[in-house]
Amino acid sequence: MDEELTKQQEFYDRGWRTELEAGKEQRGNLRTNLDFLKETNLLKPNDRILEIGCGIGSIVFELSGQGYDITGTDISGEAIAYGLKKYGDIKLQVQPAEILQFEDETFDVVLSFDLFEHIARVDRHVSEVCRVLRKDGFYLLQTPNKYSNMIFETLYHKSLKWRRAHPSLHTPGQLRQRLSRNGFETQFVKMNPVNEFTLSKLRKKLGPFSGIFKHINFRRLPLALQTNLYVVARKMQNPTLTCGEWIPHT
Repeated sequence: MDEELTKQQEFYDRGWRTELEAGKEQRGNLRTNLDFLKETNLLKPNDRILEIGCGIGSIVFELSGQGYDITGTDISGEAIAYGLKKYGDIKLQVQPAEILQFEDETFDVVLSFDLFEHIARVDRHVSEVCRVLRKDGFYLLQTPNKYSNMIFETLYHKSLKWRRAHPSLHTPGQLRQRLSRNGFETQFVKMNPVNEFTLSKLRKKLGPFSGIFKHINFRRLPLALQTNLYVVARKMQNPTLTCGEWIPHT
């Protein structure tokens, strides 16, 4: 890994170490992410699946238990080591999202949840996803909506320090454009993210005001007002950019 990726690994190793010592295993909305996969109905029994940014491997564990051939990668060795100890015989590897150690066209489906926003060189990541996907393969991902997340995080932290961990927040339009120029056609899926995981986070940040979210049907809201963007990105048959090439991040 280059110096920038080494620094990223050290940053996320520290974060995972602190949170795991405090008993916090899940960073993302596991239930809603699994519901998204079920709703898309794109995972087939013989598919080879890759999850990038898998954390401790909870989704890998869930899908492995359903009989899927799935491998998980994460830049944090701390997270991977913990996941292997917790879950046992599942396939987890330490790899950065920008440099995948797999042959071209290895996977039918690539997954990522709460990963996209963390990657500074995000075009390089998307190009790698395109490269390792087979013809007509799918990249299924979730990432916070820049419109809502930027306001929420700035108010909560009372500063812009959140940008260190979230250098690549996207609006729906920005996300569609970035995926398109890296070889994907995109559809958005509206999900309702409100469950006990979400509410527990909101209670810590908003106190009693968090209860209002129980009464919001996010599926009825415009895409711009979604808290998270759930995306089905299909690899184009003839992308204008060759997979494996990448545009420097802007």
